[in-house]
Order: sequence, then structure tokens, then C-alpha cells
Amino acid sequence: MRFLRPSSALLAFSLSVSVMATGGNVAGAQSADEADSEANEARRRASVASGLVDEAVANREDVERQLADSIARMNELATQLSLVGSSLDRVAAQVGYADIELAGIQSDIEDQAVDAYMTVVASPSVSVVNTRTVEKALVASSVVEDVVADGRLTVDQLSAKRKSLEDLKETFLADQEEYRELQELVDAEVANYTALYEQADADVANAIREAQAAERAYLAALSAVEIAQAKDAERERQESRPQPDNPTTTSPAAPQPSNPGPTSPPTTAPDTTSPPSGGGGGSWNHPPAVEQWRSLVQTFFPSSRVEEALAIIDCESNGDPNAVNPYSGASGLFQFLPSTWASTAPNAGYGGASALDPEANIASAAWLANRYDQLGYYYWHPWSCKRVLG
Repeated sequence: MRFLRPSSALLAFSLSVSVMATGGNVAGAQSADEADSEANEARRRASVASGLVDEAVANREDVERQLADSIARMNELATQLSLVGSSLDRVAAQVGYADIELAGIQSDIEDQAVDAYMTVVASPSVSVVNTRTVEKALVASSVVEDVVADGRLTVDQLSAKRKSLEDLKETFLADQEEYRELQELVDAEVANYTALYEQADADVANAIREAQAAERAYLAALSAVEIAQAKDAERERQESRPQPDNPTTTSPAAPQPSNPGPTSPPTTAPDTTSPPSGGGGGSWNHPPAVEQWRSLVQTFFPSSRVEEALAIIDCESNGDPNAVNPYSGASGLFQFLPSTWASTAPNAGYGGASALDPEANIASAAWLANRYDQLGYYYWHPWSCKRVLG
């Protein structure tokens, strides 16, 4: 009988795999501070749950030590059982013959008494009635006593053998009882510690499940913190973003939250409700964070679209090449959705590049805008930030 417990490394591995394989629900904290407070509480619960796992494992180890002692005891009992069993086998064989011998002992005793009597009577030298002299009578008496003594000895031997066989049967019955009691002890010992170990093992499993749930809750709380921080950062970025100076309108539209990025190129008829394509004239006042990309924009966009492209960049990402929308996953200067980036970047010659690569992002945006223009759509149709162009 072997009871194996998982090593600490295996236990940690199973816990980490379960945590990675199961995602938790993201808590809907209203602010980064609230989310951080919830994360701290979740971390505390996870720590408590981890401590319970250690406690359950220690308890199981204690039961294992008891089980090891029990196994040693069972080995001793098994040795005793083996010895008693061997004795029982020998006694059982003897008892089988003893029953037969005992059945005939009484008859043998009676036959022996008859033989002794007949020997005395039939002896020619033992005739008390016909004895003529005292000497012959004394001889006859001596012979009779010898015959009777021989018969008594034989009877005593048979009686002793019967007593021995009866004692053997009693020993056999006692050994049987001892064997039964030892077997019951072994069975009780096994059942007791097996139940204890199974319970301890179940406690460990329950503690691990609770620790996994607490860890998932903690990871979910951390995600909530990241989302809350991203929302705060996005809000601050939108509030601090300067208004573009639109050459064609005196009151440009108020800036809106970053849109999820361009959509895939259409395959249907052009959208006739889209604004007409615009030019690049007029005086634009782009912030330095946007102006730094002018040379790259000039490399990939037509000269008549350079100012417009910079305005779109300003609206979409405020010139931050590492901007990522926490909700849609839109990334980079022109805020490409992951699905749109996957189909656009290779066509622009940047397959495998990251959307956070400024050159790849600008080049892919130029390809996508030109593609829409070729299909008869408004040049900036994929971007909702086209509203800033008037």
C-alpha cells in the first residue's frame, strides 16, 4: 500500500496552470483608487487562502506519518498472522487425524481390557482352582498381576494420547480465534488511516481550489486597476489635448474620445453621404507631439493630404505612437484595430510589423486611405476623427 503526496513544485505548478487557464471577471471599479483598494483586499484573501493550503498540506503530512506508523504496525500484524496461519495449517492436519483416532480410542481400551482378561484365563500356569500347592498359586497370582499391569499401561497410554489430541483441538480453536482478532485489527487499522488520509487529501484539494479562486479574483482585481488607470489616463489625455485650428471653420467640433480605429476596406458601393475629399491648404497649428511626424507623413501621403493626416493623428492618438485603447485594442498613431491592422499592414508592405511602429502605422494608414479613395469613398472614411476636418 503506497500513499504518495505531490511535491511542493508540482503543487505550485498545478496552481499556476489553473490560474493561467481560467480568467476572472473584471471588477467594475469606478476609479483607480477604488480598484486599487479592491486589489489589495483580493491580495489579502489570496494570501490567507495560500496559508490554508500550507496548513492543509502540513496536516496531510502529519496523517502520512501516522499512516507510516500504521503500516509498520500492519507489517508486524501480518508477520503474526503468517505465523499463526502456518500453525493453523499444521494443527488442522493433525486435528483431522485426531478425530479419527479419538473415535477408536475407547474401543481400543475396551479391547485391551478383554485381551488382558483372556490372557489370564487361558494361561495354563494360571489356574487358581486346580493349583495343588501354595507355591503354584503364588506364581499364578504373579502372572495375573503382570498381565493386568500390562493392560493398564496400554490403557494409560491410550488415555494420554486422547488427552493430547483433545488439547490439540483446543489449541487449534484458540489459534483460530487469535487469527480472527488479528485480522480484525489489521482491517480496522487500514480502514481508519485510509479514511484519515482521504479526508486530509480532500482538505488539501479544497484548499487549493479556494486558493485558485482567490488568485483569480486577485488577477481580476489587478485587471480592474489597469483598466481604471487606462480610463483615467485616456480621460486626462482627451482633456489636455489642444483643439485643432481648422482652416475651413471658425468653431471646430469639440474633441471626442478616441475611436476604436479604422474598419476594413469596403466591398459595397461608396457612401455618398460622406464629406467630400478635402485639400491640404490653410494654416494648421499642430502640437509638437504631432508635428514630429511630419517628415514621415510627407513620405507616404500626398502633399495635399499631409495637414489632414497630421490632424487625424492629433485626434486619434495626440501624436503618441504607443497609444492603445484599453477597450477596443486600437493601437498606434492612427489607432488601428487589431483585425484591420492584420489585413492592412501586409498590403502596405509591413507584414509582421507592430502597429506601434510609427513608420509602419503611417504607411499603412496612407495605403488604407488611398484604397478607399480608389473605391470612390471619402479619403478619410475609415476614421471617425475625420469630423475635425470639417
